[in-house]
Amino acid sequence: MKLKLADKRLEAKGTKSFFWEPEKPLKYLPGQYFYITLPKLSFPDPRGSTRHFTLSSSPTEPPLLRITTRLREQSGFKKSLDDLEIGQETEGEGPNGTFVLDESEKGSHIFLAGGIGITPFRSMVKYCLDKNTGSKITLIYSCSMPEEIVFRQELEGYNDLTPNLKLFITVTQPDRGKDGWSGLVGRIDEGMIKKLIPDYSSQNPTFWLCGPPPMIEAMEQVLGKLNISSGKVRSEKFTGY
Repeated sequence: MKLKLADKRLEAKGTKSFFWEPEKPLKYLPGQYFYITLPKLSFPDPRGSTRHFTLSSSPTEPPLLRITTRLREQSGFKKSLDDLEIGQETEGEGPNGTFVLDESEKGSHIFLAGGIGITPFRSMVKYCLDKNTGSKITLIYSCSMPEEIVFRQELEGYNDLTPNLKLFITVTQPDRGKDGWSGLVGRIDEGMIKKLIPDYSSQNPTFWLCGPPPMIEAMEQVLGKLNISSGKVRSEKFTGY
């Protein structure tokens, strides 16, 4: 499927969104991902010209598809992606993936996001708001520095719109950033979850984890200490590339 680049947007320090116009209408579920193949690599990359990206857009936001990614100097693919001009076309394949939340999933959900792992949760939150699913969502989002928080204003706006969303943002290295920070500090751990969601056990929630592999592995250990059944945990590891 042809995808035409419609827009680019700086979302946070080192992070951009790319908006694509598909050649035909596309149906997908919040949390799914797409393969994108660049027409050429402007910068060499031993891993080639294809990568997969979670869609940060919601199915309720047609017709454009949105991917949001960290731009890394060492990635020839990422530099080539950012080098594309508006109107250029790429090849897309998808949607794919089972890390999805659909409107039939009632009940309580706790999202634990690390860094760019916020992307599927932005899609899910927007979807639940637009479809008025009634899903109860608590989102705990961890970033290194305040200026690296992706979708900050948007998520805070959603948090103010509905009692069905509770948003908590924590920063692990506030002193490294140039922006001041008076919010939560530290990594997501057992103590933080108990403090922010003291009634988590009575909610019988589904936990959703998304972020780099070390973060996911640490969160799985934390949830084990909280006696959360593995059947109530869904995870998606984002590797750097």
